[in-house]
Amino acid sequence: MILEIEEIYRPKVLHRRAPTKSGAPLVFDIPRSGNNYPQEFHSPAPFDAVRRSVSMYVEELYNGAPDHGATWLYALFPNVYIDANRHELDVDPAWFEGEWSEPLEPSDKSLRGMGLIPRVCGKGDVVLQETPISAADLRHRLDNYYWPYHNELTGILKEFRESHGVAFHVSCHSMSSVGGKAVADAGRVRSDFDIGTRNGSTTQPEFAEAVIECLKGFGYDVTRDEHFIGAESVRKHGNPENGIHSLQIEINRGIYMDEDSYRRGDRFAEIQGHLSQLAHRLTDFARAQKA
Repeated sequence: MILEIEEIYRPKVLHRRAPTKSGAPLVFDIPRSGNNYPQEFHSPAPFDAVRRSVSMYVEELYNGAPDHGATWLYALFPNVYIDANRHELDVDPAWFEGEWSEPLEPSDKSLRGMGLIPRVCGKGDVVLQETPISAADLRHRLDNYYWPYHNELTGILKEFRESHGVAFHVSCHSMSSVGGKAVADAGRVRSDFDIGTRNGSTTQPEFAEAVIECLKGFGYDVTRDEHFIGAESVRKHGNPENGIHSLQIEINRGIYMDEDSYRRGDRFAEIQGHLSQLAHRLTDFARAQKA
């Protein structure tokens, strides 16, 4: 039996909702949809370009998960301020000022401007920041936003593992309908849903198969590890050998919203209902698993 806790709201950082019924060892994590911009955030980019980088409305799409017994965790801060789906050292040294306690580990993402502290926004072609980030500013963002969010997710999964012997984690994202200029699949038309498992390394295959089967049952075009294999949220928390199974779901924004006007689309309620049914399917799956 999962111990249900009261709702947690930490202003500007995170919102956690407990299951409204008997809990399953399953959490839906929404790390890149926040729109509470810190007062200290400044950018020369037009706001339309800034918000295009955010996975808009994903927290609403999965809003029904607690009604089926899952925990729901939402990062309130925007990924353009600090991206919770990037490694804490994924910073381009050319865009960093000061001394750090350990070597930075820039990836191809940070070198393209889409690392822990993004430098571009919009379709990857609009300058978000023109000056390097200081060591003091980076420390502030990590200590007050990034780590509190990841530590909360770590605690949830640890609680599940200790009380049920197993834990399941869905990291929820959205992707543009066509790959932008700063991503690996630039110019490609994308599927309705892409399930990321880091090529099978972060979860048992049955968990991913349950997701794919459910979504295909609604008639969606579903791929696996095709556009995004899964980034830091599943890499950091997935540990299938120790009973913690993580996967990433990317939903194509074009099927639930207008990517130019940012308005919710005509199918928004329908897709929201399908994702609520997915949560129901996955809580049943999680309850049935044994360590």
